[in-house]
Amino acid sequence: MTSIRFSAALLPHPDSPVSEADAVTVAGAWSKENGLRLNYRLCGDLLAFLFPVPGQKLDANRLWAHSCCEVFLATAGRSAYREYNFSRSGQWAAFDFSGYRQPAPLSPRPLPAPEMRWQDTPAAPLRLAIAVVLERLEGRFAYWALRHPPGLPDFHHPVQFALILS
Repeated sequence: MTSIRFSAALLPHPDSPVSEADAVTVAGAWSKENGLRLNYRLCGDLLAFLFPVPGQKLDANRLWAHSCCEVFLATAGRSAYREYNFSRSGQWAAFDFSGYRQPAPLSPRPLPAPEMRWQDTPAAPLRLAIAVVLERLEGRFAYWALRHPPGLPDFHHPVQFALILS
């Protein structure tokens, strides 16, 4: 099977502090054989942001409270989804949800390392919500995603699952 390649520009939340030079993009590929591969690219004055350093120990359940990359995965027609957070520190975390912001226990099957080699391929198309949190030096946060629902930044909102891979 050939892989499905994609790229997308993430949009800043309307309340996020950004300059015109800031940009966040993601490129990736998905196939049954190789799983999902993502490459996040941040452009702009990166010295204006705080990034965890490699090896820094953070609370794995709160990687989203610092600069991190995120991806949310769901299958079409289902409300359940999984969230992955990736930190420059080298840490990553995964969370399962049975529906919108409804935590569910993680599958008892051990999670793969961040290479994310999927063992089961859903029959339905895969829906992705892709997001980035950037912590600025002055303490404010910038939130980037494919789409934003009205109101506060909310990466879990169903409108976020805007990229469909079939």
